[in-house]
Amino acid sequence: MNKRFAQLMAKGQNGRLTLAETEELAQLLNAPIIEPLGNPPPGSGSDRSFARSDISGRLRAIDWFSRCGESLSFSLSMPIVQVAGWTEAVSSCTDGVWENVELEAQNQLTLWLHQHDRQNYQRWNELVGGFKSAVVNPLTEEKWEPYRRRHGLDVAVVHSVQWDALGALMENANLGSGHRCFFFLELLSVYEAGHFPCGWVGEWPKGKLVLY
Repeated sequence: MNKRFAQLMAKGQNGRLTLAETEELAQLLNAPIIEPLGNPPPGSGSDRSFARSDISGRLRAIDWFSRCGESLSFSLSMPIVQVAGWTEAVSSCTDGVWENVELEAQNQLTLWLHQHDRQNYQRWNELVGGFKSAVVNPLTEEKWEPYRRRHGLDVAVVHSVQWDALGALMENANLGSGHRCFFFLELLSVYEAGHFPCGWVGEWPKGKLVLY
């Protein structure tokens, strides 16, 4: 992955991009993603439909990781592979592949807004900052970090959940733009079922979701 691209994505996730950096990021995103959005390959999008909902309330109501190790009780738009324990889950979560997939999934929404809804594209940093303060940071302190410490897990677990939660919040907030980027909204249903999405097998957007 391009080092500058990774730097800009990390900075944008924290809501600190300048206008010039935002435009630079858009230029980096355009080349590899415009074509897939115009002619999406199999597996690049969800076959489900989503209406705007109270994602903040849904996140707060989750019994986090309560069914890890059990079979998933419903189907997703993508095939899955399940691991047997936290050791495998953490290994998958930290191998770099999963981070790249999460970035690519977010890029789809970012580029859609850049191309079709510039007003909300310009509000990206504002929304990210608001969601982090109101939802992600409190859940980190109250739920995710205490769970991580109790079970002696790598901090990457918390970072992954933070990213996924923020992704679901952003996809939901921008549904009015007409986008069909539902990767993180699907991951939300995995968390709601008590599981932990933790990796990817294959080359995005084809492949299989790894979960515990």
